[in-house]
Amino acid sequence: MDYDQFDADFGQLIDRAGSLDGPLTAEVDRLRGLVDIIESPLDQEAARLLMASMDDALGRSTPMLSDAMAEAVRVHARARYDQGSADERIDGIRTAIAEIGRIAQSTRAAEQGAILDLNESLYMLIDALEQTAGNASR
Repeated sequence: MDYDQFDADFGQLIDRAGSLDGPLTAEVDRLRGLVDIIESPLDQEAARLLMASMDDALGRSTPMLSDAMAEAVRVHARARYDQGSADERIDGIRTAIAEIGRIAQSTRAAEQGAILDLNESLYMLIDALEQTAGNASR
């Protein structure tokens, strides 16, 4: 992952923050999980600073991600940023959604919802890819 993509995701989170309420925590945690897969160490540090400023703005301390949430974020990131044809990507995303579901089932109830919230953006990506594939076949 490169920093520009992280920064774009961070900007989208800021733009949507007022309407997210419950899912906001999951989105912040998802972004936090992406920091470690940014390729450049300097860009990783910049992303960490952005996340710290987000935590300050939200009035929360930086939580440690559980192993289950960290794994779900990694699965999410792989699916979201994989390359390939629309059909290949859709198949990969569906596999990731199922895997995130299995991860959520293995956790305590309080964390299941936050992990499952990661699937929302994957469902939206499938919709976008299906529309793109549909338009390409016309």
